[in-house]
Amino acid sequence: MKLADALGMTGDDVVALVGGGGKTTAMFRLAREVVERGGSAITTTTTRIFAAQIALAPASVPAADATHESVLAALAAHHHVLIIGATNPKDGKADGISLELFRHLRAWCPGVCMLNEADGSRMRPFKAPAAHEPVIPAETTLVVPVVGADVFGKILDADHVHRPELVSALSGAPLGAPITPEIVARVLAHPEGGRKGVPLSARVVAMINKVEGLPDRAPAHETAERLLREPTIHSVLLTMLRGEDPVLEVCKR
Repeated sequence: MKLADALGMTGDDVVALVGGGGKTTAMFRLAREVVERGGSAITTTTTRIFAAQIALAPASVPAADATHESVLAALAAHHHVLIIGATNPKDGKADGISLELFRHLRAWCPGVCMLNEADGSRMRPFKAPAAHEPVIPAETTLVVPVVGADVFGKILDADHVHRPELVSALSGAPLGAPITPEIVARVLAHPEGGRKGVPLSARVVAMINKVEGLPDRAPAHETAERLLREPTIHSVLLTMLRGEDPVLEVCKR
């Protein structure tokens, strides 16, 4: 099964990916799938993006150069275009785009799928959002909270979790505790965690990535079961996003 199909995506969805453990990989994989089935995709971020990640897109347009004409021309030529903010010449990282530009992009390209990495995780597989994040545009139709399955059994600390003190506050687990399915599910399902900033009309599909690395899938299954107790979570995907077949299971009520 294609990842876009498992997420129930249409050709013009506006997708926000939040959390850790595979957001960027998911974003670019979804863009490829959209193009492969004849559509067009705009990828972007409302946070920051690394130079190596920018290179994954067939074309990129700086926000300063983004106009109705330039974006449509890039899409006509490449079908997938990354829109980025100002680039830091020292490290090659690019800033995210403004919500105003995001609104313009949606208006300029109404039939195009838009994919947005809406927060950062500092390469950690699990996180809780700070006060200023995630930045999810109001036009978003699908929010995908992501967690890496490699966090199960690890210690709740800064080596394994981005903002562990916030994960502790949302889950009730003390710092230094082993990370369990209960902790992960509490944070992903929490209105100040994985569901923070979700527009009322958007659907939520959680994703547990890197499941192929688990000795068995019991922790992922338990997490999915707990997540599905939250009525606003439509389904939970168990994935291996770097594999040829990315979707291992789709968990529903």
